[in-house]
Amino acid sequence: MSSSHYTSALPPAQLHALAYLPGDLATTDYSIYTVFYGLDFIVVGYLVFRSTFLPKAIGVLLAIDALTYLVNGFATMLAPGLTAHLGAWIGLPTIVAEGSLCLWLLVAGVNVERWQEQASAAIRILVTQVEELA
Repeated sequence: MSSSHYTSALPPAQLHALAYLPGDLATTDYSIYTVFYGLDFIVVGYLVFRSTFLPKAIGVLLAIDALTYLVNGFATMLAPGLTAHLGAWIGLPTIVAEGSLCLWLLVAGVNVERWQEQASAAIRILVTQVEELA
């Protein structure tokens, strides 16, 4: 089936405008995505901060990173001119926070002893709760 009858239904100016529409919407979509990604990273930062097998400093850095995602997303949607001035200041915490998490996991990894201690403690609590229910 040919799409030529669709292109002949609209004048060239409208076709050109429609051709640019997905690109314009992609900016808005990405801004919405960064807001949700920032909310997700607030949770990740909190979980890393509360964990006993990763450094708390990385959790703090991830929370700061999450705030930059939120600022970037909202600024792009609400004040696009401001986003151009933020530029590298938005990206710098991302490189530091996510880079430090990656490096820590690659070089040091997680503290396996603490991981196993907490996993066995969680299993004991779960078994106790199941026995109480039975």
